[in-house]
Amino acid sequence: MLFMTYDPTGMLGGLLIIYVVVLVVALIISLALAIWVYKDAKKRDMNAAVWLLIVLVTGCLGCIIYLVVRD
Repeated sequence: MLFMTYDPTGMLGGLLIIYVVVLVVALIISLALAIWVYKDAKKRDMNAAVWLLIVLVTGCLGCIIYLVVRD
């Protein structure tokens, strides 16, 4: 206890790094889903821009709705 020092990059720094990595991975997955829905909707002659916006705003729920509604 006598030689304890304050370590600002200790446990909280590690948790922050994990949080940022998870956030970046989730963003990449969300963008990949939106791009896939856009390309698929365009190929099926659906309104691709609207579906892109729906998936960007709602995420996986929008992708599931698209999979149910698509032709």
